[in-house]
Amino acid sequence: MDDGRPPASEAPEEEIPWGQRFFDRPFLLLVLGLLIMLVFYTGWGLLEITSLEPAPLP
Repeated sequence: MDDGRPPASEAPEEEIPWGQRFFDRPFLLLVLGLLIMLVFYTGWGLLEITSLEPAPLP
């Protein structure tokens, strides 16, 4: 009963997609989410601060 396929030990291993690697590691997803949030909100805040006009003093 030879179906022409090599045995499992000789079969070439498939490369795991990078998206699947992230989904397989929940703590990596947590850290990645926190980093993205920190970078975007900090960057947005700094951009807002630098684009403000000086307040007129009375």
